[in-house]
Amino acid sequence: MSVRPCAFLRPFCSKAFAIAAVSLATSLRSAPAATSVHNQTIKGADNSSIVITLSDAEVAFSYRAPALIADHNRVYLALSLHEEIGSAVLPFQQKEEGSTVFLPFKADRLLSVEASPQSAVREQKWTHWKWQAAQAATSIKTTARDGSITFQIPRSYFGQTTRMDCVLYAKDLSQNGGWGHFFGCSDAAVAPGAGDKYISRYLELNLRSTDDKIAISRARMAAKEKVRIYQLFVRLFGNTNETRKEDGTLTENGVGKFGDINDAALTSLRACGFTHVWLTGVLQQATATDYSGVGQPADDPDLLKGLAGSPYAIKDYFDVCPDYAAEPAQRLTEFKSLLGRVHHHGMKALIDFVPNHVARSYNSDIKPDQNFGNKGNDGKGDDPSVFFAPTNNFFYLKPDGSGPPLHLPTSKDGRPVSPTCKLPGINCRSD
Repeated sequence: MSVRPCAFLRPFCSKAFAIAAVSLATSLRSAPAATSVHNQTIKGADNSSIVITLSDAEVAFSYRAPALIADHNRVYLALSLHEEIGSAVLPFQQKEEGSTVFLPFKADRLLSVEASPQSAVREQKWTHWKWQAAQAATSIKTTARDGSITFQIPRSYFGQTTRMDCVLYAKDLSQNGGWGHFFGCSDAAVAPGAGDKYISRYLELNLRSTDDKIAISRARMAAKEKVRIYQLFVRLFGNTNETRKEDGTLTENGVGKFGDINDAALTSLRACGFTHVWLTGVLQQATATDYSGVGQPADDPDLLKGLAGSPYAIKDYFDVCPDYAAEPAQRLTEFKSLLGRVHHHGMKALIDFVPNHVARSYNSDIKPDQNFGNKGNDGKGDDPSVFFAPTNNFFYLKPDGSGPPLHLPTSKDGRPVSPTCKLPGINCRSD
């Protein structure tokens, strides 16, 4: 015998199901949106532990160490958000950061907090090639309880960063005259104690992780992936001008720009598996192109290879070629923006350093105190009266009875003979 539930109460059941459906729908509409939370526990040195928690709103680091006490203890969190080149040497100062800590990566942020309730987080940033003074990190909250410290960092703090590197450790700054006792490092192999410390492993965090595998332990020298280098000549990359006139001017032949190496190009390179971009020929070179408007007049064509000059005749080791900038006066700013784009796409930038190819017209307006001729002779400048001196930066040739020691055949009988001097608008010295 089969029984159909509610057969004789069908009208009542229909109303009951309708009411339940409405209640369920109302409940679903009023319920808060689900929050994605992932946790991973890292075992550190000296029985310490770090619980890393990712949520939609924040990234939290809960640090616990048996030796952590409120008085004179500070917990440090060194981060690389890959926003600046950073430093592998953390700040060091008596009663502040204590002895030096060396990292296996280049950090650009250092957070620290005392192991006591109501203690504010201090932040030091690496900008303008140095660590800046500590400031209060008002956007970061901390809680201290039962031998643990938790950093609660809002997602907005990380900007567009999706991967970052970090280490955690603690110091008792009441010891060793304020230079501290190091303990409880996230790298379990680092022994506690006084003095300088080197941390050999760090945690690489995936801020977009969708499971509990948030951090991976990395070693400094361990390759994450096979190194693949893409070499590009900035002068040619992105230059769509196909004139290709021999000894043509910049206007006639065109030139690539830093801005041509844009997000689309870098996305494509990264998708091909490249880890590094070799930016060839970016240092400022001697050239016939006149940039007097930004303090860079044209160089003597007698000393050039063609109008553009050679990218290996360096005019300033601390500057970049103004040809590659949309605004020549902002060439260094545009170059730094390019480096930022390369780093944002998970790659590193390489440039040529050419120590033995110096233009005869070398003159740095970025670091004039480093000019070769002006810096020779123990800072007094070269002595051009002698052919060679160990304190000089250049050799100095002297004329003899037969004329100049070095004859540049740029003209003969009043007519230019070298290819460069034959070009319109080029004024070469007569013989």
